[in-house]
Amino acid sequence: MMASCTSSFLPTNKLAASVRAPRSPTLRVSARRQVQVRADAALIVNTKGGGHCFLGLYLAKKLIKDGHSVTIMNDGDEAKLSGKAPFNQYPSSGATIVWGKPEDPSTYPSGDFDIVYDNNGKDMDACKPLIDTYASKVKHYVFVGSAGAYVANDVEPMHVEGDERKASAGHVAVENYLVEVNAPFTVFQPQYIYGAHTAKDCEQFFMDRILRDRPVAIPGSGVQLTSLSNVEDLANMMALVPGNQAAIGEHFNMTSDRYVTLDGVAKAIAKAAGKEAKIVHYDPKSAAAKESGYKFPFRAVHFFSSVDKAKRVLGWKPEHTFVGDLDERLAEFKASGRLDKDVDFSADDAVIASAK
Repeated sequence: MMASCTSSFLPTNKLAASVRAPRSPTLRVSARRQVQVRADAALIVNTKGGGHCFLGLYLAKKLIKDGHSVTIMNDGDEAKLSGKAPFNQYPSSGATIVWGKPEDPSTYPSGDFDIVYDNNGKDMDACKPLIDTYASKVKHYVFVGSAGAYVANDVEPMHVEGDERKASAGHVAVENYLVEVNAPFTVFQPQYIYGAHTAKDCEQFFMDRILRDRPVAIPGSGVQLTSLSNVEDLANMMALVPGNQAAIGEHFNMTSDRYVTLDGVAKAIAKAAGKEAKIVHYDPKSAAAKESGYKFPFRAVHFFSSVDKAKRVLGWKPEHTFVGDLDERLAEFKASGRLDKDVDFSADDAVIASAK
């Protein structure tokens, strides 16, 4: 079905029509009525690396803007991390910053909190101590899981809340424990995130190659759909939780509401840069792909999720699109000095050679 797509970008409302829950005016009104305007004390437990670590920074800024007080407890070694993105932006965030170990309650900040955001843990070892300490004390406990914990579905590839999750995934064990202890939880499930101060490449992978006039090796046919989301939009979604009783006990996919093909990512970046997109399709299961060490940044299959529930229940509305943000992303990439650095493209060359 997806191979017949004629556009690289597809809006949610066209793809999701057959699976979207009916819009209920009553639900929208009741959800809004349950949102209480108040100033909460929020604790953000933030991870020391990975694709969602800068969510903590943007979430803190949004919560503070909305009138809440924020403490960030960051995992990791302050001496090693504080000079790197996104942690080097903490001084301007307005949040109180402490460094601790989420698995060790003795390192937790003092004081009481109304809401805890766990943007760190991926398994019970990292998450259970935090849950046991705060879940019975706070008004709201938010866990940042992962859309990657969904079981892939090649018949209906768009993930909707309630779809089967991987029983072996550490995130799922944490989600089940939150239910077991009757925590006032909300679970957010992000996937590929882009924006300033990221600690992990996303669109940069493509820019490294396109701006050097190199081909981009893309797995399979290139029509696989995925979703790239601006970090500000996702932080804004998470900031809709304080005071919102309708969010308790719910899971929300946390992505853009527009989808893009893998080829479309390369084509959009090339167009914005005034370049030609040189795309080579390769077999991700080939010996060359496995032996070369080539690391394409996205899954080689359809990987995208519906965000209709967040719109309906939380009243969330994204302000960004990937294509609309590309001028800014390209400008930041060029200013970073990465184009002046030597990059080893030998793995690319091996994969490209195998595809000819």
